[in-house]
Amino acid sequence: MTINTIIDEFKSIDKLKITEIKAHANPPRIIAYVLESVLILLRKEPTITQTRRLLADPHLIEILQNFDVQSVDSTTLKKLKIFTSMESFNYESVLTVSQPIACLLKWVKEVEKMADHQLK
Repeated sequence: MTINTIIDEFKSIDKLKITEIKAHANPPRIIAYVLESVLILLRKEPTITQTRRLLADPHLIEILQNFDVQSVDSTTLKKLKIFTSMESFNYESVLTVSQPIACLLKWVKEVEKMADHQLK
């Protein structure tokens, strides 16, 4: 799967579903883990405030689409692997909770794979 395929899938998701995620005062932990992973890759502080800003950003798709995988260094990958190595950090588990977040999880995993490959 490519980044562009994942982005196309994310684009097809109803904006209301993304809005629903923002409305959660206390989202399920797995949603928080995926969003924190995205923020880590974007080199932003993984906080509730940053998470809300990310989900409200009208340019989120462009940000993900134009993300420079070469900007991911080994320190960032190490932080990311804290989440991606968790047993529950998988598409099927996240899809049962949220389709948009499941797409973001796929993006995180693909970026991780590409970055890991480039650093070897």
